[in-house]
Amino acid sequence: MRVKILANPRKDWAKQVAKEAKALLRKSGHRIITKGADATICIGGDGTILYAGHKGRLEGPVLGIGGKTSYICQLRKNNWKRSLVRLLEKGKKQKIMTLSCSIAGRRFTVINDVVVHATNYRVATMQVAIGKRTREFEGDGVIVSTALGSAAYAYSAGARKMRPTERKISVVPICPYRRAFSSAVLPQNQKVDIKVGSDCAFIMDGIFIRRLRKGERVVARKGADMMFFEGAGKWVFK
Repeated sequence: MRVKILANPRKDWAKQVAKEAKALLRKSGHRIITKGADATICIGGDGTILYAGHKGRLEGPVLGIGGKTSYICQLRKNNWKRSLVRLLEKGKKQKIMTLSCSIAGRRFTVINDVVVHATNYRVATMQVAIGKRTREFEGDGVIVSTALGSAAYAYSAGARKMRPTERKISVVPICPYRRAFSSAVLPQNQKVDIKVGSDCAFIMDGIFIRRLRKGERVVARKGADMMFFEGAGKWVFK
């Protein structure tokens, strides 16, 4: 198997694990390459997977090695050796639905969530259109998440956790004034259109992308499926 290994360069343990993983995989007959991989191993935690996804570096099914608080990563930095080769060679795969998000003609693939957030310590006015219904509210922002991302920021903001393989979209307001807007779980074919009434920040998978100007729109809908080795999001019901 041709395997790509991406390690977080800011974490010494991730660089060390990457070195050991390369040696172990080569010993087992696998090739370590940088392009055209059959699978990608991300070492460093959930953020490493999300950043690699944002940069378009993930190829084939994804396997993550993270710390004890990692949610997407299937393996931990203290126990990865006994399972790595077995998962790559015999592990089952699971499809995870992503989001496709567009702003002013630019399109992004989202693994966890899209966040539109007020800036300058002020609430923002937002219009959220779902199907034929439009709701306007003031608040700190709104989160649109995948089922996998429902256990992250969305859950902290009051959304319900979903199984990672569910094909649904979660829409969650962040501190809406007078609770004028409640979180909702939508079927996969729904489109979420957010129009900002003041300057806001656009954040994708925890990565700040740019400022949004008053009147700009963020549109989120179902994206392409992404393959993970089984076990991603395994802590959701623990």
